[in-house]
Amino acid sequence: MATRIRQDVSKLAQWDATLLWYAKAMAEMQKRPINDPASWRYQAAIHGYQREQDPFASDSDTLPAAADQRTFWSQCQHSSWFFLPWHRVYLICFESIVAATVVKLGGPAGWSLPYWNYSDSSNPNARRLPAAFVLPTLPDGSPNPLNISARAPNDNGDIGMTPAEVDLGCLRDALYTGIADGGHPGFGGPRTGFNHGNGPTGGLEKTPHGDVHVAVGGDSGLMSAFETAALDPIFWLHHANIDRLWQVWLNRQSSHRNPTDAAWQSASNARFQFHDASGQMQTWVPSQVLDTTNALLGYQYEDTSDPFATGAPVNVHAAVGGPMGAVVQQPAELAGGTSAAHALSNAPSTAQVPLHPGASGVRGAALTSAPTRVYLNLENITGSGRPGGYGVFLNAGDAATPPAQSDPRFAGTLPMFGVQAASGSDLLHQGSGLTYVLDVTQVVDHLKAANAWDPHQLSVTFAPLRAGQQAPDLQVGRISLYYGD
Repeated sequence: MATRIRQDVSKLAQWDATLLWYAKAMAEMQKRPINDPASWRYQAAIHGYQREQDPFASDSDTLPAAADQRTFWSQCQHSSWFFLPWHRVYLICFESIVAATVVKLGGPAGWSLPYWNYSDSSNPNARRLPAAFVLPTLPDGSPNPLNISARAPNDNGDIGMTPAEVDLGCLRDALYTGIADGGHPGFGGPRTGFNHGNGPTGGLEKTPHGDVHVAVGGDSGLMSAFETAALDPIFWLHHANIDRLWQVWLNRQSSHRNPTDAAWQSASNARFQFHDASGQMQTWVPSQVLDTTNALLGYQYEDTSDPFATGAPVNVHAAVGGPMGAVVQQPAELAGGTSAAHALSNAPSTAQVPLHPGASGVRGAALTSAPTRVYLNLENITGSGRPGGYGVFLNAGDAATPPAQSDPRFAGTLPMFGVQAASGSDLLHQGSGLTYVLDVTQVVDHLKAANAWDPHQLSVTFAPLRAGQQAPDLQVGRISLYYGD
């Protein structure tokens, strides 16, 4: 079997056959009932499903049996080291169903998902929605199913996505697996079980993954929530790019490696269950999907080259020898944190974080002497609705207008993808909300050099990236600072 090539959508013609057949297959899959595993709605429900959030819910729907829903629906893995392998299997099964539908409609065999490389600095239109997703009609004049209204407002595909939201700094992360107690969450996320509780989000999952979701979805669009994101056809191109970036990360450095732990590779709690194109259930484990060119997957990406200049630095997070020479991260030490929740709104707001110099021993002292890593933890973020993202700044004052993202006090973005689901307590979530960790070492270094660092007090400013996207009950449960190696 020939290896399929997943292509960069920006390099395809406006109505390249790949995109035209995708649109036709989507229209066909939308006709199928929700209890058909090959239907568009069933495939979207695998990622997340709540009846009250289903924009296509109808009294005529016949839902799958409750046991099937428990097995196959609302299974998306987030804030977990399973985020990448689970979504890879999700993509390959979806791709096979679309490809079978294309053939059924009279199209060619071997259809493959394209990917949306919104981080391509050589393409001035990279952050715009691809043209096929904003045109009102197909070439024959029929309605275009790739163009949906439930997205953020856009001007010919321009949704105002900023460079910070598609930043690829995560590719510099040295470790796949992070830690869940204040230090770096890793490129791929912290060690968790399947259908885990809410821990810190891995570097790639945060940015660009989460940022792109909320930028595309806006305050009411499908892409902004776990339960509806996969109903938007751009979801699949977005996740194809996230899957591609996993391979880019592996290619960048020989030291970049996937977890070798049995708990990740093949343990029983890491078995992913999906339907294939024939409707049969298939069970997968991460170890089966590490080589995309193997006979089981059979694809590769058009471009997995390093987006950084040769020799770009790697962020080393406590790289010390572990079992069998593995690179592991040492626990981080708390330097201080807030004692009350901080509310977020449509306006910039600033929280004061008390610090305790010296209280963290050697690492606390290292902040004024030897180099150390500094991590800003934004913990237990909860809220309702589909709020957007924030820019985060350190010691930027309490001005109504925060600095630009190019300012050295800019610490990163804070996407709110899935905050409502993460705030609810159910079988999949503990109700503790989202947690993000920002590596603010360079920002702190700048503040120290500018004599703007106070070892007793830190101010953290949150500025909405867009107007009108915030929920009235949105809050950060705790803001804390940690020192690591």
